[in-house]
Amino acid sequence: MKIKINPEYEHLRSSILEVVAGNYVADKVFCHRRNIVEKITMKGKEYVVKTYKRPNLCNRIAYTYLRKSKARRAYEYALRLLDNGVATPLPVAYVEVKRGGLFSTGYFFAEYIPDALMSDAFNGTVQDGEKAKLSKDFIDFTFSLHAKGILPLDFNSSNIFYRYDEESGHYKFALTDINRMKFGKVPSTSAVMHSFEQFGVQVDGLYKLAVYYCVQTKADVEYSIFIFLFHRIKSRIKRTMKRKAKRGMKEK
Repeated sequence: MKIKINPEYEHLRSSILEVVAGNYVADKVFCHRRNIVEKITMKGKEYVVKTYKRPNLCNRIAYTYLRKSKARRAYEYALRLLDNGVATPLPVAYVEVKRGGLFSTGYFFAEYIPDALMSDAFNGTVQDGEKAKLSKDFIDFTFSLHAKGILPLDFNSSNIFYRYDEESGHYKFALTDINRMKFGKVPSTSAVMHSFEQFGVQVDGLYKLAVYYCVQTKADVEYSIFIFLFHRIKSRIKRTMKRKAKRGMKEK
């Protein structure tokens, strides 16, 4: 087993090992699908732990010898985002567990933040009048990410926290679920529109976001919307084919 703990959280080592051993009770379960995301308490303070599903054999070999695990990337990318002035829950630790000499599963620990998610904002928790301001501030945040050469590859509304900052009069944002990121250069229009397509809200809202982004960055609006719709249709076809494949498996 490999364990990497942020020096500021070394006092949590024994508690982290207890969680990995399964000796804990979750305060709340946020997600229990492919991966498990839970809120836990360690030493009287709230944290989040993400337990990654055991990958297939090919990926177990890859994570052992060729690639960094998702848990390690989440930890290292969090530090990198913070160094670039981008908010994300403070990384506490990551753990990699091996079975039979190969990577088996990983754990990523981070501080818990109580902010709301953008998915909630676009599904009715924010009034229409305030939603326009939230959307504008969100595009400004997204533009600042891209200007720094940062492109989240899982840029959906369930992975972005938001809160209103009274002092500045603007909404502030923080990224989570960050093990898939690109760093280093300003992303292309195609890459940006693809990330917007992942956002997971109604197409009219996404259209407005995309147009506003193009105005801010002086990108070609018609070309950008074409790329955006291309990725949206591609995703819809993919989902339809998956549903048909599952239906066919059940009928056999």
